[in-house]
Amino acid sequence: MTEDERTERERIAELRTPGRKWVFGQLQGWNCALCAARLYADRPICTVEVDYGSVTETYRLYVCAPSCETARAAQRPVPPDGGSAAIRAPRQRTGT
Repeated sequence: MTEDERTERERIAELRTPGRKWVFGQLQGWNCALCAARLYADRPICTVEVDYGSVTETYRLYVCAPSCETARAAQRPVPPDGGSAAIRAPRQRTGT
């Protein structure tokens, strides 16, 4: 078994931990099941069952493609001047 396969199995086991808390977007496929980042490129990883008392729902989970670290780095481009990628709005006075 390769290192990537072992890591993938560990991640799936972590996702299937009973009582794990989920963000709504993770269950709907909008956010990564591992890092909760917004998904722009994704890949399915597994299905989980979530127990809501008398009802059990099955959800298909998706994760960043190719990996969480790579996907997050691609979403934050660095400006040409090497500064911060944050856009700052000008301050406006309100009131008197």
